[in-house]
Amino acid sequence: MASSDQAKPGMSRRFAWLAGGIVAAIGIYTGAWFYVAGRLEAEVEAVLARARDGGAEAACANAEARGYPFRIGIFCDKVAYRDAAAGLSLDGSGLRNAAQIYQPTRIVGELDTIALLLGDGSGFGFAAKDIRYSTRTSDPLPERVSVTGQALVASQSRAGEGPVTLADAAAGEAHLRREGADLDFALNFDALQWRIVPAGGEMLPPLDGAADMRLTDGVAFLADQPTSLRGASGEIRQASVGTEGTGASIAGPFTVGADGLLDATLTLSIRNPQAFSMLLAASFPQIRPQVDQTAALIAALGDNPRLPLSVSKGVVRMGFLTLGRIPAF
Repeated sequence: MASSDQAKPGMSRRFAWLAGGIVAAIGIYTGAWFYVAGRLEAEVEAVLARARDGGAEAACANAEARGYPFRIGIFCDKVAYRDAAAGLSLDGSGLRNAAQIYQPTRIVGELDTIALLLGDGSGFGFAAKDIRYSTRTSDPLPERVSVTGQALVASQSRAGEGPVTLADAAAGEAHLRREGADLDFALNFDALQWRIVPAGGEMLPPLDGAADMRLTDGVAFLADQPTSLRGASGEIRQASVGTEGTGASIAGPFTVGADGLLDATLTLSIRNPQAFSMLLAASFPQIRPQVDQTAALIAALGDNPRLPLSVSKGVVRMGFLTLGRIPAF
């Protein structure tokens, strides 16, 4: 009995030391978290200050580090960036991003709205809602990047006129992934509509589409911060577009020469070719003669033909028929 009574004070001391250690560890961790949070807020302000020193307007309203205890990231009510020299204006609301403390290289975030305007005289603008993104950082390029958005709108403003919608889509997403020295790209969109300009300004039927491609040696190519696609090469695994009743897809390798002209050896697959020819002619009135020229030939090949499509120095050919020319990139 006495031995049991003697053990109790020892056990109590051990529990007290354990509880004290836990409290101390929580206190140290909390202090470290808030220290890093303060440094993060200071770094955001330093980045904004450098942008302002460079002649731009930059803001992240009510910037605050949040996420305690297991995450950390910056939240801003509104974001804005305007650079007159670059001809760029950006406004957004509801920025939220964070990384897990134990996985700081993976960042996820949200942005309620974004509006981008090019001030280069073109008047082009882009807007979206409910943007969600994630990235796994690395050097010199991220290992992965994913972006999704809703209510996508591309517009153009002209002097003395309000913005005119050129295209809109219910939703869209884009993904980038490093695969060794190469880069994989994928994107898709739902219910894309665009306006025929200048042929009356009608909006075309909504289209769904997707693309999956690889850029050979893409890591080195993008790390050099290219201003064009000249020198790029890769493979289109599949790029498709269509409506419920018709559609088309292409696949095959491609290269872009030093002159910016495209060379490619592609396979074109068409579903319901007659309906697709009508859609293509309506979408691009300028190539209606070429579409009409090939429509009957394609329709004679059946409901789901697969055709060779070649591009040589930007000139697009289907067999012996020349369909048009792709300008230099």
